[in-house]
Amino acid sequence: MTAFRVGDAQLAQAAKRLREQPLDHGRWLELAAIHHLRGEADDSENVFATLGEGARIGGQVALAVACGRHLAERGSLRGAELIDQVIETFATGGPHFAFTAPPAPVDPPVVDAGTGTALEQARATVAELGVWLTSRQVAAVPPAPLLSALTKPGARALVGVMSARAFPAGSVIIEIGQPATALYWLAHGSVSVARDGSELGELHSGAFFGEIALVGGTRRTARVTARDDVWVLEIPARAVDAAATKHPKLAEVLAHHARTRLLANLTRTSELFRALGDDDRDALLAKFETQLVAPGTTFIRENTANQHLWVVVSGKCQVQSAGSAIAELGPGAAVGEISLVSGATAVANVVAVEPAVLLRLSKADFDAVVQKHPTLLAEVEKLVVARETANRALFQDASDLIV
Repeated sequence: MTAFRVGDAQLAQAAKRLREQPLDHGRWLELAAIHHLRGEADDSENVFATLGEGARIGGQVALAVACGRHLAERGSLRGAELIDQVIETFATGGPHFAFTAPPAPVDPPVVDAGTGTALEQARATVAELGVWLTSRQVAAVPPAPLLSALTKPGARALVGVMSARAFPAGSVIIEIGQPATALYWLAHGSVSVARDGSELGELHSGAFFGEIALVGGTRRTARVTARDDVWVLEIPARAVDAAATKHPKLAEVLAHHARTRLLANLTRTSELFRALGDDDRDALLAKFETQLVAPGTTFIRENTANQHLWVVVSGKCQVQSAGSAIAELGPGAAVGEISLVSGATAVANVVAVEPAVLLRLSKADFDAVVQKHPTLLAEVEKLVVARETANRALFQDASDLIV
């Protein structure tokens, strides 16, 4: 019955598409899936193993690991062998990294369809292209941010808890408000990241996502949707925490990626950063410090001098006065700019109502940046005027309720 559902014509077409586009990893995955659906387990295993080794040589580490995990989960010894090769290549335990692929022709060979059955043609295609894919010369391969920060035992332990998951195009992989239970490593395909109806960006094979909430301990702050059929490695949060505890360099890598992603998101979502030029923005962002804030923490106090400009990265905060909430602040919102610019004491409390990640800029750093980039002060003063106008309206509304 399986052979009837996925017939020879479909197998022949998949092999033909692979011959036409041998560097398209999706074509290899398509052929492997068709073999699997036809019940040709050995052929499917061979395609995954070939693709995984080619990905390892080419520096597509997430794809190589995904192939290895997929094979291992199906009991194939070739999965464990591939994982070992990936770890030997990339788990250097630090920044030192060097990998030279063996020499081979740069261009893929031209493969004829040949004769024989569809299955025989598919096998011949994989055999000929596989030799090229797994021995070709590639450009310098960079380190893998996740694995290269670990020693080999640490990398082996972390890879061992990864799961390869497939999502069809249009699937929501992460939804806003969900608890952060995993980190994701994109093995193949692309995803879009959006918040409040606006797209923040697009991620492609090899990228991480989900690390902001994971590092910050907050809930998801954006929706991640599969643009096409994607294959991801899912890494449980507990495994990342355990690995980061034993291997501080991994924690540093995750923190660096999280901060980079946070700042990139802010430049797209915060009114403070959107209005700035590239030079002003870069100068300002470089001065911010990242701070994790527990629920219930008051980081700006009413009638007290505030010495920082704060930007909410993830989580929620409230502006409170006289024990009542007068405003809610979400990702991208800036607060504290009025007292920072005017020197006056804060007019309200600002409290984290759930675990939050904040960026903090000291008044001294703010003043230093403003001296070099005067347009920044003009933009902040615009925010000050807008915030003061909004505050007056809020307090007027409240006074109207007193009868």
